Amino acid sequence: MKKILSILLLPFGAIYGIIGLIRRWLYRIGWLSSYSSTLPTICIGNLAVGGTGKTPMVEYLVRLLKDERRVATLSRGYKRKTAGYLTSADEQVDACAFGDEPAQLHEKFSDIQVVVCEKRAEALRRLERAAQRPDIVLLDDAYQHLQVRCSLNLLLTDFSRLYCNDFPMPAGRLREFPSAATNADAVIVTKCPESLTDEAASVIRKKLKLTPSQSCFFTTLQYDEPVPITPVAQQMPLTPDSSVILLTGIANPKPIQQEISKQFSDIEIISYSDHHSFTTKEIEDLCKKTAEKGERAVIITTEKDAVRLRDTSLIDRTEQLPIFVLPIKVEFLFGEEKEFIRMVNKIQ
Repeated sequence: MKKILSILLLPFGAIYGIIGLIRRWLYRIGWLSSYSSTLPTICIGNLAVGGTGKTPMVEYLVRLLKDERRVATLSRGYKRKTAGYLTSADEQVDACAFGDEPAQLHEKFSDIQVVVCEKRAEALRRLERAAQRPDIVLLDDAYQHLQVRCSLNLLLTDFSRLYCNDFPMPAGRLREFPSAATNADAVIVTKCPESLTDEAASVIRKKLKLTPSQSCFFTTLQYDEPVPITPVAQQMPLTPDSSVILLTGIANPKPIQQEISKQFSDIEIISYSDHHSFTTKEIEDLCKKTAEKGERAVIITTEKDAVRLRDTSLIDRTEQLPIFVLPIKVEFLFGEEKEFIRMVNKIQ
């Protein structure tokens, strides 16, 4: 049924894709203008809707750059309950005001400036004049934000959902036709299995049909040990016999589900849509479920979900729960990291 529906939606997907083509063409010929900032800028984006690992890649770049340069991150702050320009230099950062991903970045890297603004060009102009002027700006999810011309464009695609095998919405999951990938300086295939072979990577490179000037990298996600984030969790031992509730509100929970299943056998999965805002009722239900599972019960969640669970309206209840976070980091395959670092460090 799903396949039949996708076929029926192909004409609408084609129209959506054509609109994207025309839009890029208007920017290319100059009928619509793009702003080139005096600040070095790196765009981290994708063609698909959510779930390609943009935030872990932003975090990788922050770690790479922050010791040598003043780094700022810039995004629209998806699903935040505010509007306009906000910066961590002036405002208290939380998921409500900034959005979950910017709040996560601020929590992990308090020494960088986190900025949210719907109009990236306006935000860059303000950063250029700011007292705390950054040396480089990382634009999260800005591949379709053509009002800004970035110094380096990184396009991410999920190993299990390559953009070359997809189609524009609503027939598929793409925001544009796959041909829009030609505007990227580098394509990064994310969430690859660690066992990926050179031969399989070569097949993917051919499928992506990259131009000679485009680089291609393959990365995987490296999971650390779960970290307790509540007082209750800090007092609890986490063992293979623990009864785990895996709580997620992300676009693609399968990788974390697979990782947790390697460590624990008793797992119950509670999955919500991406950027889900947890309600008081949902947390109350979670409290009941945890109590029913007994003293071995623990909750494991993602870093992004943990930020939303600590919302001021929920924290009185969530602080009473045994919540652990599973941190993740990007790892390059095939010894490609040095080449990637050289490419990034050329941006001045």
